[in-house]
Amino acid sequence: MYNHCMINFVGAGPGAVDLISLRGKTLIEKADVIIYAGSLVNPGLFEFAKEGAEIYDSAKMTEYYGKKRKG
Repeated sequence: MYNHCMINFVGAGPGAVDLISLRGKTLIEKADVIIYAGSLVNPGLFEFAKEGAEIYDSAKMTEYYGKKRKG
């Protein structure tokens, strides 16, 4: 059996929550996992995320794995 996944990249726009595209908002609402680029994304966008969605800051993920590899 194959598990199929879809990866979408959503631009956060100029920063204001009300300026995200409708398509971007819909993708956030449907996402099971959201990985965002640290301070480049307005945290208000996560209010669109469905309950139970996993949300990760990619900057913190890099920090963790970088430390893990070094030590």
